[in-house]
Amino acid sequence: MTGAGPIYFETVGEELRIHDRVMDATCRLTADRSVDAERVSDARFLFPVDAAVSFEATTLSMPANAGSCVRDERGDIDVQLSDAEVSFPRGTYYVDVEAACKLYVKVFDAAFEAATEHHHGEGAATLAFEEPTRVAVGARSRHERPHGTITVPDDPGALRETLPYLASAVKEWSSERSWPTLRGHPPRIERGDALSIPSGLTRPDTGVTLAVPETYASLYAVAPLAYYLGADVVEAPEPELRLDNGFRQSLGDGAVSPRTARALLERCFFLDTLVRTAGYYDVPRQEYEAVAGELSFYPPALYDRPIPEQLMEYLEAPRAAFADSLPDARYAAVVRDDPTDAPLLPFLVRDLVPIAVGDDRSVTGRALATGHSTPPIPDGDTRLSVSGFEHGLARPVRDVSEERIALLGVDDAARDALSDVLIGREHREADEPFTVETAPTTTAAVRDALETDYGFVHVASPLTAAGFDCRDGVLDPTTLDDVSARVVSAVGGQNAEGALDALIERGARAGVVSPSLDSRTAGRTAGRFLSGAPFERAVMWSGAPGPFRFAGDVTACPVVLGGGVPISQYVLRSESLDNHRLWVRAWWSGFNVTGGLTAIYAEHVSDRYRLVGTEIEQPPALSSAGVAALCNEREAVYVLNGEVYQHDHEVTPDEVRQSAARALADRSPTDSDTQF
Repeated sequence: MTGAGPIYFETVGEELRIHDRVMDATCRLTADRSVDAERVSDARFLFPVDAAVSFEATTLSMPANAGSCVRDERGDIDVQLSDAEVSFPRGTYYVDVEAACKLYVKVFDAAFEAATEHHHGEGAATLAFEEPTRVAVGARSRHERPHGTITVPDDPGALRETLPYLASAVKEWSSERSWPTLRGHPPRIERGDALSIPSGLTRPDTGVTLAVPETYASLYAVAPLAYYLGADVVEAPEPELRLDNGFRQSLGDGAVSPRTARALLERCFFLDTLVRTAGYYDVPRQEYEAVAGELSFYPPALYDRPIPEQLMEYLEAPRAAFADSLPDARYAAVVRDDPTDAPLLPFLVRDLVPIAVGDDRSVTGRALATGHSTPPIPDGDTRLSVSGFEHGLARPVRDVSEERIALLGVDDAARDALSDVLIGREHREADEPFTVETAPTTTAAVRDALETDYGFVHVASPLTAAGFDCRDGVLDPTTLDDVSARVVSAVGGQNAEGALDALIERGARAGVVSPSLDSRTAGRTAGRFLSGAPFERAVMWSGAPGPFRFAGDVTACPVVLGGGVPISQYVLRSESLDNHRLWVRAWWSGFNVTGGLTAIYAEHVSDRYRLVGTEIEQPPALSSAGVAALCNEREAVYVLNGEVYQHDHEVTPDEVRQSAARALADRSPTDSDTQF
């Protein structure tokens, strides 16, 4: 059973094979009889699926990872599938299966027993019915890669026609699309002689139109908004948002204002995350408790309303009610006002990255990193490239237990510092669950490390415009056929930019050059990396002095701790010598991108869920003794009055008071930023 979509089915005797074209993955379900499947409408399912089939079976076995569950007819979770056998009375159910594809097995008016075996998070579930029963199996691609490529000529009119098709990968046009798993990766864009859009791509019809001048600057600025709202994009001399109920709102004066486009996207996205609490997952949220009562509408009441009706309510909400609860974007992007950067758009809109053009820096606040498509790259920012994003797609994140890193030209202090900053029980349950290898900085050793599939490689030899200045000669990165190392760190200056970019073009996902990165700070960077931090944070938390020159996808987390738990950051700010306020942030992991949720279970943290990327204050205030005890737990990254604690000694209450005294003396009356 083939088709043009991401999912197709194949029957082989008693086996139903579900193939995911996008992710190159296959799931298998086994029945007690030959499977005679027929295609059915995906409208049979409460949840979005790419395709579905129906057949009869008395028993059905399927993969079932941690998180698989049985839902009732309304979609509410009835029970998690565990190692125990569970009986279900006659009724209609959805068996929600976490596997290589997202699977839903709909049981129609039947009783059954579910037995599950788990082995280290992976296993199998078997459904046993009282009699032959018709079930429907719906599958959704995880769609973390592009499906198809749009060819676009160097003409802004062609790019305008292309933008609505970037949203073809979005799985559902309700507020549930604020979940990252329901926003599939947009198709690639390549430059060519004529516009060519694959026949399998569709453009949504959501009742939203973005009318914009046909210029690259305006089209780039509205691209993330068009993707998220499923908007049509039409040409107009004055930019505005148009809804099919007749509503109009300006998006700028003569050109799209990137600041206005970003503010509208933030508003729609964040308020959608509140409305979706009436949907698939009704979980307590810190942001909801803080914001909902200040809004001009009751979020659950908008759940089933069309997007234009929702937007009308969203636009009435006072921004002051939710501005402090907005999550940070992974990036703010600054691109060129020409067709060269069109191929970057699918990778930027996927994570709702705000985009500005040229010298415009209006979108660069409230983001983990700022990326530029072309030099000059300001200190601390990164050079964006399609290659860096593509390399990330080709190499999925690895669990820390599978990771290998190489530290070249460092002394024993590197390994000691690495051990000091490791976070999480996953690390403490084994002496060293990952592999750390060291070597001198010879040209052969550096070449070997860069051409090996290491997660992280640090090279202590200077990186210059000519290449790595090793003890026995210079290694020019452009002589490497393929860089297999995922992330590369080097010591160098401004003239190393070209060599760093060459490493990204040849295979690395991200890289950094800093003028002074000694063995201890190199070890700390590696330790933070192995703790699951985004690469940019791993560098910034190392204590290295900078300035830093980044390249590639530096907000990526190429390593995750077991289960994809994001790394937490505790920001402590002293109000007096013995009174300290606490904010908590959970950074995204390889499985938690924009719109994902996490919960931190700790003594001083509310057990409610929160959006990944938010920083939320946790009452009550802590004493100096409480701060010292918290930092010594070593379960997070601790930032005390702007200084990252490196875990290389036990913090005492006196040290906390000394930090408070310095901060209170230096702090200006207007300084209220909780981030460092």
